[in-house]
Amino acid sequence: MQETNIEALIQACKYSLIPNELGFCGPENSYKELLSFVQNPSLEKVQSIKQILQQFYALFPYLEIIADANNLSPFDAEVVESYWIGNDLLEKVEKRDLQRTIISFQRFGLPQNISEKKTAELPSKMFPHHSFHVLYINFINPKVPKIVENLSNCLVQWGEVKKAGAKPSVKGIELFAESGQLKLREKIKQIENPFEVELKKNDLVSVHWNKVVEKLSKDNFSNLRSFTLKNLTALQQ
Repeated sequence: MQETNIEALIQACKYSLIPNELGFCGPENSYKELLSFVQNPSLEKVQSIKQILQQFYALFPYLEIIADANNLSPFDAEVVESYWIGNDLLEKVEKRDLQRTIISFQRFGLPQNISEKKTAELPSKMFPHHSFHVLYINFINPKVPKIVENLSNCLVQWGEVKKAGAKPSVKGIELFAESGQLKLREKIKQIENPFEVELKKNDLVSVHWNKVVEKLSKDNFSNLRSFTLKNLTALQQ
């Protein structure tokens, strides 16, 4: 196992364990094992962590189609990054593969009539990025109240640190509804820092459910913003 793949698993765990702790996604209470891996990663834990992550239906089906389209493995670093942040691998996934993934969500609880409607109406220029699941599929788990605030929190957001310290704040974004459409606007918000990321003013970060996940390079920041906006634009049209 290459170090980069260990880092990819850590990245996947960080993004996945946050909604799992809320009871929204993945096997119940699996966040404890994911957090243990983040805090103390080891080769001995890799297989069990992969098995847990494979049960996250808002993650693994997308990793599979991204990997297949690029002749890679689902937990390769570039594949994990492409789903959570975004990169060029997303460009290779064909519409029909994304349509098959939507149909597959029936086994996780997405009603057949909804999955078939979403498959038939799928815009041509949407990408298998996490923002696609949030914006187009929405929530399959009935435990999650289907309100715009939750969609906004579930979206992996980009932000610029405005205040570091014990109670950091970022200049970030939020999703809102206007005239029947989902839109984005800037917002200054206070966030939590559960992974104790070392932050300083003007750092670029990703935020999931109001928690800092990781610092972003300028390229990562640009990709996260770009693919989120591409999916949002396709949805609006």
